[in-house]
Amino acid sequence: MSTVRDVVEFADGRVRRSRPALAAEPLGAIAVGTGTAFELRRDLPGGAPLYYRVGHGRLEWSGEPADFHEGGPPPPPDPGTLLAMALGSAPAPDSTPLPGVHRLATGVTVRLDREGVRVSRHRPEAPMTRRTPVRAVGRALDSLARPYAIAYSGGLSSAFVAVCALRAGHRPLLVHADLGPRPGGSVPPRIPGLRCERVRLDLLELLDHHRVTGEEPFPPLPDTEVPRLLTERLGAHTGLPVVSGALLDPLMSARLPDAALGPRGWRLLTCEPFHVSGTLPTLSQARALLDKGVVHDPGRAAADLPDSQPVSAPPPPSPTGADRMPGLTDKGREALDAARRGSLAVWREHLEALPSVVGRADAASAEYGDSDAHLPALDPRVLASVGALPPARLGRIRDGCFQSHVPMRTAVAAHRVEGVRKSAPRHWLRPAAAEHLHRERSKVIAELGRGSALADLGLIDPTALIGILRDGRDLSAQALVLLRTVWLDRWLRG
Repeated sequence: MSTVRDVVEFADGRVRRSRPALAAEPLGAIAVGTGTAFELRRDLPGGAPLYYRVGHGRLEWSGEPADFHEGGPPPPPDPGTLLAMALGSAPAPDSTPLPGVHRLATGVTVRLDREGVRVSRHRPEAPMTRRTPVRAVGRALDSLARPYAIAYSGGLSSAFVAVCALRAGHRPLLVHADLGPRPGGSVPPRIPGLRCERVRLDLLELLDHHRVTGEEPFPPLPDTEVPRLLTERLGAHTGLPVVSGALLDPLMSARLPDAALGPRGWRLLTCEPFHVSGTLPTLSQARALLDKGVVHDPGRAAADLPDSQPVSAPPPPSPTGADRMPGLTDKGREALDAARRGSLAVWREHLEALPSVVGRADAASAEYGDSDAHLPALDPRVLASVGALPPARLGRIRDGCFQSHVPMRTAVAAHRVEGVRKSAPRHWLRPAAAEHLHRERSKVIAELGRGSALADLGLIDPTALIGILRDGRDLSAQALVLLRTVWLDRWLRG
């Protein structure tokens, strides 16, 4: 691992850099230096992360968080941040667990000159193009060193990437992770013109928390670590770089208000998008609910309702699991509430400063990670293509149902691919976590009984977690939160 960081200082009226100077482009950033000023900025999501630390007339930056480690055990992350991670919430876009060290976020500029170091936001120019998403993804695939393989789950996004490859004149190998007889493990639909290889993988082995050593610079979580391991296994099987359709789903999603409602909104009456509210008998009632911008489940207690999220704005990364964490102490509840509210405020400000398509891609990248695969969704040409589409082209009302991801649906249907799964991204992770905990719960109960780092911090009561594991009836609903908690606890102990 590298132990060298680039150091930029302003002294004697000039900017001086360490030698050899690091290159910012492989880290997805742009470095611009003159004799009297130096700037680091990131315009688009994607690329390896870049970390920086500022001091008086001094800027240090690197692609490795370990380069900022000054010796001795690093301090643990903020308690509220740890608990938010257990719930699946993405941390603030510029945050890291290391004190004083920040991640260079999209739309952020760090400038060093005679006045010192300033960190500011800038609005990246939204790329422009007339290419369709199909052609844009094809051009992104053209830039890869062929041959390559496509991670093919049988879902809409991976099928769309396969169709785009065919339209670009490519014949890549499709490689399907066979996860066994569980959701995500069924036989994927055939893509005419492409060959598919199935690779049998033990998903429960990938979920094993004993792989966490505590030596990782940041806490690993199953949400991002398991997809990375899947990509690694698929790449090892094929010996080829792996392309993934990940992030295309959130990038091309639409909301009901974006769809064309027809003359006088008559299509709205044919559609039942308000699943928790029941059928709406009149157009005025449908419009009134639509204008609220958020739909609440009337069966939930008012205390459980989250802050309203406007449907017209890109949402901050949302938890994949439940919105409640079992076993929280009063101290843990206060820390979690403060961390989530603070992170939500930062994300809202961050996304409002970005073009809509860039914000969606950035939020999706923070929530799902990149799986260490090649992602056409983050290619500037694809972002430009999706950003050029009016919202009504991404969603529509048809046959009484609201449909999102229209460009992907249309392209896949035109290639006569049938039976494509349209589940939420990584839908298989929650039931797999429940199965893993059912199988390993005696070991997990024994480990929690011997001690818990989160309990030592006063954040959780491990007896509540042990009770859920022993009872088993609520395990499925809480499985992903519990598994993240077990991973985090092991990382802290390590």
